[in-house]
Amino acid sequence: MSETCPGEKYKAGLIALSECETGKEEVIREKILQLLLREKGFRMEDLELDVPYEFQTGGDVFQSRASIIIRLEVSRVVLIKCGAGSILARERPSLSLARLMDAVQIPLTVVTNSEDAVLLNTLNGETLECGLGAIPTRTQLLERLPDLEFIPLPEKRLQMEKRILSAFEALGLHGECH
Repeated sequence: MSETCPGEKYKAGLIALSECETGKEEVIREKILQLLLREKGFRMEDLELDVPYEFQTGGDVFQSRASIIIRLEVSRVVLIKCGAGSILARERPSLSLARLMDAVQIPLTVVTNSEDAVLLNTLNGETLECGLGAIPTRTQLLERLPDLEFIPLPEKRLQMEKRILSAFEALGLHGECH
C-alpha cells in the first residue's frame, strides 16, 4: 500500500525531488545543495543526493534516507540530514543513520534546517560546531580527511542503532515522510 505525503511536487535547481517530501524539506535541501556548490567549494561529483537506506529489525523492514552525502576520494565523509523545524529533534536519528549506512560509520554528521546547522562527530555523538558555518568546506574536509576515523559500528551497538532509527521512522519523527 503506497501512501502519499502532504505537500506538492517541487522541482527546482539541480535536484530531482521525491514525490513524498514536503515543499519545505525540498527547499531546504536545495538551499543546502546550493551552499555546498557555491560557497563551500564542492562539486556535484562529490555529492550523493537523496540516498536511501533500508534495514530490518524485529522482523519489520524500515526505510530511511540521507538528504546529501559528501564523498571525497573513495570515502563517504559527511552525512547531511535536512528538514524543517528543530534540528535538535533530528540529531539522534541522523547519527544512527550515519552509523548504519555503510560498512564503516560515516565520520561526520550534519543536521540542518537551512537557517541553522550542527556538525556532529558520528563516532561519539559529540557536537563539534553549530551554525551554518559549521558545515565544512571541501578544502577543510580534505585537510581533515587523514585524521577522520572510518571504523565499523561495533556489533553490540548494531541492533541498538537500528532500533533507535526504526523508532523515529515508525513514529514519523525523522523529519521527512516516506
